[in-house]
Amino acid sequence: MLGKQELIDKLTGIRSSRRSYYSELNAMVEELQKKNKQLEVINQLTQIHVEKSWEEVSIYLASQLSKVLSFDRFLLTLIDGSDLYFYISDPCGEDWSCRLVKRFYQLGATVTTAEFKKLLKQEIVDHYGTSVCLQNQTGKIYGFLTLLNREKVKYPPEEFQFYLKIGEHVRISIENIYLYKDVSEKVKIEAQLVQSAKMAAIGEMAAGVAHELNSPLTAILGNVQLLMRQIKEERPQKMLTDIYQCGLRSKKIIQNLLAFSRQEEYQFEKLELSGLVEDVLGLVGYQLTVSGISIHKEIDSSVPPVRGSRHQIEQVLINLLLNAKDAVQETSDPEIIIGTGQTTLEGQSYAMLFVQDNGIGMDKEQMDQIFNPFYTTKSKMKGTGLGLSVSLGIVESHGGKLLVDSKINEYSKFSLLLPILTDEGDD
Repeated sequence: MLGKQELIDKLTGIRSSRRSYYSELNAMVEELQKKNKQLEVINQLTQIHVEKSWEEVSIYLASQLSKVLSFDRFLLTLIDGSDLYFYISDPCGEDWSCRLVKRFYQLGATVTTAEFKKLLKQEIVDHYGTSVCLQNQTGKIYGFLTLLNREKVKYPPEEFQFYLKIGEHVRISIENIYLYKDVSEKVKIEAQLVQSAKMAAIGEMAAGVAHELNSPLTAILGNVQLLMRQIKEERPQKMLTDIYQCGLRSKKIIQNLLAFSRQEEYQFEKLELSGLVEDVLGLVGYQLTVSGISIHKEIDSSVPPVRGSRHQIEQVLINLLLNAKDAVQETSDPEIIIGTGQTTLEGQSYAMLFVQDNGIGMDKEQMDQIFNPFYTTKSKMKGTGLGLSVSLGIVESHGGKLLVDSKINEYSKFSLLLPILTDEGDD
């Protein structure tokens, strides 16, 4: 026999109604949680930073969308003329990784969603794609968001509608990134034009000064040579020799000024780097040692020769050494290392000259600007900000590179890379 309460529950259906009520309540709560999660994702997608790279944007989109939609891979496609850029994001543990695939297609003025689906099948044959287009205010499509799955997936209508809304919000963020990159590029070009104008003015001034000094210096050198032939006493002869050597050095500086102003061609010759180091230390070594700086040489005699202008490379090395001298002024045990070596960069072999000091060092922001004209880390009374920019121009005119590595309060190292002289380049 059934109990009295059980019999009443069966006749009235109260217990079954209670179960139905809780089931509906749970379903409603889950739906609200899902909607809240979707709103949270939309809010996050409106906060994409304009300075992010496209790879970072693709990873960010994938990580946010994976919270509310199920897919195996994510694809951000951007269209630039006939070039298609596929930013493919794959799950990597709890994170995502992205790789770029660039393709060239003969496309029309616009790309339709149907055309894109055909292209997608050619590029990613082992996945099925669900795409929404990105189009600007004029209706032109400039990209796509694609959810990639290994098996064919049909998303429920409410999820697909949410995906379309995502496309609208992402479109605004991507257009903001495009606008930021366009403005940044124009600002950069404007800054380059300003610097070019400054360098042109300096070049013109340098040429004028060099020509003005060249004539009296020629007379000084000529007269000193005549005196050296006539005066044979040891002490006067030594003084005249010093005057003559200083005059020659001044003449080299004038030649460098003329070369810098592009009014005189570089004279290239075969150079042995070890000999070049000795010559430069002969010019400025005493100036460094009397300042209490220890100089160490790390010469690799097996480094092949290079082809370049001796005076120009000497100028670069002297500038690097004098910069190192200034950098170690506040160091208790100042030290400069100058040396030679051989290295490979981007598949090309280079002979290397390097200058390293244990001075104040530089942070990343300073290293990013150190070769810009008029930028200097020194006080206004010590630096003009031209030395390294001129040095970089000299090195690049030789087909070489000037690299910097530094750490605050530890060291700075400048590496001058020059292409190794081949048999064909030997005179």
